[in-house]
Amino acid sequence: MPEAIRRLGLAAMLDVLNYLPDTVAFVKDAQGRYLYANRTLLERLGRPSVAGMQACEVFPPPLGTAYTRQDAAVLAGQPPIGLGLTEHLELHLYPGGKAGWCLTTKRRLGEADAPAGLLGLSRDLHLPRHDSGPGSGLAAATARIASEYAAPPSVPELARSARLSVTTFERQIRRVYGLTPTQLLTRTRIEAATRLLAQTSLSVAQIAVDCGYFDHSAFARAFKGAVGLTPSGYRAFAGGEAAKR
Repeated sequence: MPEAIRRLGLAAMLDVLNYLPDTVAFVKDAQGRYLYANRTLLERLGRPSVAGMQACEVFPPPLGTAYTRQDAAVLAGQPPIGLGLTEHLELHLYPGGKAGWCLTTKRRLGEADAPAGLLGLSRDLHLPRHDSGPGSGLAAATARIASEYAAPPSVPELARSARLSVTTFERQIRRVYGLTPTQLLTRTRIEAATRLLAQTSLSVAQIAVDCGYFDHSAFARAFKGAVGLTPSGYRAFAGGEAAKR
């Protein structure tokens, strides 16, 4: 393990992270170069090591460039990825076309005026296919999210569908799905957008409307925030990965 990792006092913790098959973990230096990548990340990348490399050298363009910009923003003092107790919902894309939703947090390490690097964790998001037990009252609400994302109901409307107070509804959604109601709705809408971008020739503007975004710029911001690429960039990426296969 690099001496820089030992100096940061992270060696023992990072060793444990090698045994988490559903969590990607990494540490980067102040220039955004990998000091450590856990076993899960290396296996998904199909690489024995990424030490000394930036994300733009590891992930295909333009995805790697987007990740490198994100790292630089965190290192420069912009708000960390995943504020408070709510992790950032992201769709991770890997070489070869692999993809999966995860909850991500990135934190700067070191002093505010002299960052030593950053620590990142991304947990795979495993959503149940159906509700059961005490959470079964959520079925009507989650069915509405799945079928009405093009004209999404508000959280209070969804809570009424579940016959729950808003507070209880939000708590049960988080318990069953690991997400806030807003994140679950965003995931559904962005997932629909990725399918349409990859599988149809519809314009980006039409896809935005079909996924419930009547402001094109709002759609572009939401999509890039979740995927790391613009809608057009994702369409080009998906087409390139499909051609390789």
